[in-house]
Amino acid sequence: MLKRYRIIAIILMISILGIDVRLFYLSYYQNKSVSAERSASVETYGTGRALILDTHMKPLVEYESRKVTAVSNPSYVFSVPRRYSDTQLCPHIIGYTDYSHAGVSGIEKDYNAFLKSIPNQITLKTYYDAAGNRLLGKGTVKDTSRQCTDSGVCLTIEKDIQTIVQSSAKSIGKGAVIVMNADSGAICALASLPDFNPNAVEKYVNDEINRPLVNRALLRYNVGSVFKVVVCLAALEQGITEQMQFYCKGYTACGGVTFHCHKEDGHGTLNMREALAVSCNTYFIELARKVGYQKICEICKRLGIESQITLSPSLAAQAGVLPSEKNLHSPAALANFSFGQGELMCSPLWLGTLYSAIFNGGYYVTPQLVKGTAVNGRLQEEGEPTQKKRVIQSQYAYAVLKMLRYTVIHGTGQQANNEKYAVAGKTATAQTGYFEGNNEKLISYFIGLTAIKGDMYTIVVMCEGGTSGSLDCVPVFKEICDKIYALKEKQR
Repeated sequence: MLKRYRIIAIILMISILGIDVRLFYLSYYQNKSVSAERSASVETYGTGRALILDTHMKPLVEYESRKVTAVSNPSYVFSVPRRYSDTQLCPHIIGYTDYSHAGVSGIEKDYNAFLKSIPNQITLKTYYDAAGNRLLGKGTVKDTSRQCTDSGVCLTIEKDIQTIVQSSAKSIGKGAVIVMNADSGAICALASLPDFNPNAVEKYVNDEINRPLVNRALLRYNVGSVFKVVVCLAALEQGITEQMQFYCKGYTACGGVTFHCHKEDGHGTLNMREALAVSCNTYFIELARKVGYQKICEICKRLGIESQITLSPSLAAQAGVLPSEKNLHSPAALANFSFGQGELMCSPLWLGTLYSAIFNGGYYVTPQLVKGTAVNGRLQEEGEPTQKKRVIQSQYAYAVLKMLRYTVIHGTGQQANNEKYAVAGKTATAQTGYFEGNNEKLISYFIGLTAIKGDMYTIVVMCEGGTSGSLDCVPVFKEICDKIYALKEKQR
């Protein structure tokens, strides 16, 4: 029995000795490893700002990368997202940051605190031994755990449509293009021309001729014949039918002033639909006489022409300007007003809301740009809700929509017509009273309404310093629509 206890004691002693040896072994090599990795250099890359995203959570910033060599390890080359592309999407909306990555304009400025509150950096760690030599085995490690991919400010912009618009609008030179959903008010794309590179803002600050930093979609301009739809609406509300006829002889006199139609020998006898299609000024002068300025102004005010349209704190369309009541007592001033000239001014964005109301059955819909703020792909805070209110009776909106469809089939917008999708719209060429040498500076427009694969789009194309809406703007509209149609076909 005693012998058995001795054997057990010996076995226990050997086991304890084995454990001590194992612990010594682990402790020795662990300490050796720690001493070998005594230091590590840390490098951080990125702006430290969350993203700006489109309506589908696709990035509108940091969608391009650049190659970077690690400072601590020249043999380690990796990719880092660039905040802005040199051909940046919607720069007038996104804005830009300063050298310290603080927002200076646009969404970058308006949501600066939120964008800075979410980490967005790539970290590199390079390990060294006690002698200061870089460890070849471990070397440099890239940590993307704090890189942001789906958090930030979410806009109503659709990245693919914005890309189409910026590509198609280049021929305008100076101007603006807006694509908005006529039913929801969501701005799907917005481009101001010329645009700018946010990576080199200093190049554009003193350019007073082209003013590329100005968002022309939000400035007020002379309006021209796209305003004639308001006179049509006012007439219909007053009980004047579209069958009202007038004989255009090429000119008419008002208050001692002679106004000419663009067709010098006259259009002959026209009804309202035909007059809108060929943009006959003398017809609309007569129509405004019958309606009176009060009704025309009332419809404009229902649509909020004299209020600015705020998309975000620093992005707001200028309020429009109506002629004063005193001036509109003048027959000549009323004549000018009837075809969108004189003191009348408004922004391309407001025109988008006007035509959207005609398209959607008579509702004023507040344009929306900011959808909300997102964290990890989920909307945390919604943007301002869309306001929708009836401003036009549906039968009158529909009647004018049919006139605009007729304009595309038989009138000045014929180039926009096609068999793939139906289009309604109106051209305009507005005089400004400003001359460059002997040539008056003109503002040309085409505002088109189309439904493509179930989406109702109001598309405003404005060219500053153009020649005519048919020549400058209709081809841009058609190219945009064709590409959106092809995009929707591809997405099916």
